[in-house]
Order: sequence, then C-alpha cells, then structure tokens
Amino acid sequence: MTASTSDGSRKLELDLSEEAMESLNEIDLRDLDKLILYLPLPSIGRTNMHIDICSDYIDASWAAERLAAASSTATVTEDYVREWHQSRLILTLGKPSSEIRNVLEDSIRLFRGSDEENQKRYQEIRDAVFAYELEIDDYPARLPEIIDDYFANLVNGAYHQLRADDPDYYYEQIAKYPERQLGYYRSALSSRLEASCYTSPDGWVVPASISLDRFFEATGQKYRSSGLVVGTIFMVAGASYVRTADFISHFPMRHYFRSRICASFAQREDEDVWQWDPFDWREASFTYSPYDAWLSSSSSRTVQAGQPEHASCLVHESGSLVIVNDGRFQHLLYDTEQLNDVALKKVQDEISGLMLSIASGPSPAISCNWSSVSDEDFEELCYDIIYHHPKFDSDTIRKLGKSRSRDGGRDIEVYDLPVGRGTAPRKWIFQCKLVKDGSSLSARRLQDVGDMLEMYRAEGFGVMTSAVIDATLYDKLDAVCGNRKVAQLHFSRLELERALDRLPKIRAQYFS
Repeated sequence: MTASTSDGSRKLELDLSEEAMESLNEIDLRDLDKLILYLPLPSIGRTNMHIDICSDYIDASWAAERLAAASSTATVTEDYVREWHQSRLILTLGKPSSEIRNVLEDSIRLFRGSDEENQKRYQEIRDAVFAYELEIDDYPARLPEIIDDYFANLVNGAYHQLRADDPDYYYEQIAKYPERQLGYYRSALSSRLEASCYTSPDGWVVPASISLDRFFEATGQKYRSSGLVVGTIFMVAGASYVRTADFISHFPMRHYFRSRICASFAQREDEDVWQWDPFDWREASFTYSPYDAWLSSSSSRTVQAGQPEHASCLVHESGSLVIVNDGRFQHLLYDTEQLNDVALKKVQDEISGLMLSIASGPSPAISCNWSSVSDEDFEELCYDIIYHHPKFDSDTIRKLGKSRSRDGGRDIEVYDLPVGRGTAPRKWIFQCKLVKDGSSLSARRLQDVGDMLEMYRAEGFGVMTSAVIDATLYDKLDAVCGNRKVAQLHFSRLELERALDRLPKIRAQYFS
C-alpha cells in the first residue's frame, strides 16, 4: 500500500509474511522516502521451543540487515498483535536505494518458504542465513536489537534443549563463551557503545569507562543518571538490602555474584590484564580478607589497585535498579524493588535487635585474679591456651626456658596448621607479659621485637598479657610486623579470659 503524506513524501507499507512475488512486481519502489516492513516471527506465541524462536530471529535479522544495507536509515521495533496472539518486527527504512527490490524478493522467499518454482534460490538463501548465524557473534550489525533477541532466546532457552539433545555442541559453546552458562552474553549493542558489554534477563555488565547516560540512551532505557542516588548495601538476618536516604530496596546478591563472575570472564579480552585470573576478586565489593588487608598495607601504594572514582553503589529513585561500580565494571541489577511497609517493619525489627546486642556488648567472660599467678604459672597458662588453640599444631609447641630467662625474647614457639594442602606451616613466636599492677602494656615494655623476629625467622608474632594492650603498642607492632610481612595474633587480658571461659579445666588449674 502506497500513501502520500501531507508534505508530499512517499511512504509504503508491506507485510512480508503475506506479500507475494507477483504483487511485489506491480509495486513502484522508486523514490520512496519511507518503507515500513512487517517481518514475521511465526513461532513466538505458538511454541515453547526456543530453538524455533531462535530460528525466527535469525531469519528476521538476516533479512533486516540486508534491507538496512540497501537504505539510508533503519530502525526496528517489536510489535505484538493481540488478535493474532503473535509478535512481529516493524522495520522502518528511510530512503531505500535501487537495490531494495532484489533484497525484498529474497526476504519474501525466505519468509514464505520453498516451492517448486524457487527451490534452488530458496536453498541458496537458507545457506546464506546459516553462514550468517555462524558469524553473528562478531557481525557489525546496524540493527543489533534483533541479534540480542536471538541471543536471549539461545542462551536462556535453547541451550537447555541443546544440553540434552546435542551435549557436545553445548559444551563446545560454553567453553568458547563461559559467561553464557551464567545467562549472560556479549550484546550486539557493544559495537554501538564501542566496548564489550554483557547482558542477561536481569542485568548488564558495562565497562566503567562508559557513561551511564550514554548506555541508557544506546539501549533505549528510560533511566537517567540524574535519577540515581547513593546507596549503602547491608545484610541483616541472611538477606541483603540497599539503603538510601529515603528508602530501602532489596539487593539481588545472587545476581550480583553472577555479574561479578561474568565480569571476570570479560577481562580475558583485556590485553592490559597480566596473567588473567577470572576469580581474582581481591578488590571486589563485600569481600574482606585479614591476610589481603595485611598484605595490602605492607605493599607500596604504586602496586595497589585503585578504587572506583565514582560512588560504589547507586540506586535509581524508583528503587528498581541498583548499580555497583567495582572500578573496572558497572554492574546493573534490575531484579529489585523497594520494600513495602510490612517488609520494612521486619527489617527495622531485625536492626533494632542487632543494635541492642551491639550496645550491650559481648557476653561477659569470667574475671580472673591475675595477682595470684606467678610469672612461671602465667607462661604455662599461655602455653596451655596456645596448645588448645585450633589454629596451631600442638605437636610443634615449645616453651623456651624459665620465666625471665635469657630466651632471646621467645617464651613460646609453635607452628600453625595450614588451611590448605601444599601450604607450608608458619613459625610463630609468643611473648608472655604478666602485669599485676592494673596498668596497661605499652610500647616501652616491649623492646627489640624487630631484631628478634628477623633473628629467629618468625612468620607470626603474638603478645600474651594479663593487662590491656595500649594503643601505642598496637601501633608499634603493626609497623614492625607490617614491614616484615609477619602475621599477628595477640591476647590481652580480655582475650585470655574469654579463652579460659572456653577451657574450664585449665581455668580451674590456675585459679582456684
């Protein structure tokens, strides 16, 4: 059907699922300003087989790309026709060239199927579509939206069928594209954004270098950065949430972890990443390792990874989108919503109980009369505590000399128990300091610690004292041990009394 608009431009609409070759020959395609084409997706709404739906999208994409190449401009939208219970694509072409007739003929042959008159040409077209599907991962698409619809149904639908019907092909695909086992795939919109972006049904992984507004515009989303506010992520009673100044939303932690793994796989494309490790999450959000923190504090600032320049967590004011920036990637998570009044009340009750518990402090341990203990007994008590500590190998523990003897600053030596096989045990040295006058243990009471650690090649050091450890001593030990990469474990009066509370037989032995 040809129509003239009020400004005199010529427009034509064609439904390629119904158009016959004979009627196309009767249509004047010259000097068209706009050509609107309806591309069929016959399987959608009529089948649960994602392989068939993928076939529809690959056919439509092949035809749409060729039609777009024969036009000055091209846009596509998906339309659902309720009375037919079917979907179709609406392809709008601007200023089609003289090549458009040949491309339309091939597209009509593809959508109408084979018959006796065009069987040879139809097979040639099917071969071309098959070759197109093989190269679609890196195809410079003008209409990437259709390709993304194909991948969405392939990765999150057809792969489940292929895993059972053709497992060799499935595992070959997963080996080549490991992010797809997480439901993510490299979006065809990546070429438009000039960077590899990955998408899934409930999220996006976008390089941190891409501005959010540019991303939202390229992907046709209504979100804008002006609607984002800073959020804080927290966990209560086994559930995760994100809090802003005005509301609390659910935080989809499981989806975030999937997004993190996808981002790890995505780094394999980065030539600047040396010795790529997909699970190196030392700089990731929500992670803390005492060992990594100690290692980082003792490293030069020039070799420490930088932190994100932007807020690490942003939330849309609607509560329907959370964005986590890990410094390399932005993780956009859509599977969330604001808490209603009932859910908010439950979280408030949990937090109130938590705050009450924190305010009251830990359960009071026993209180020991340290003035009744001799120096020798105190060292033996410390020996017994280390002996029963699950971190240390009790077969390697040694008490060195009598109390106040010339033992080089070593009262107890012991090796720890490695958590994993293949890791060498570390040698620890403990100094025992009995204080009876109620004063704290300050830095001046501990001398030449660094020389002692180097002389005896200690990899771990601890002070065990009946006093409270002064802040000056903690600062000194952090500096001395940090510079030598020596781990620390200290027992002040509080830690000793808690340990004795767990060891009633030892407590009874030293305190009647």
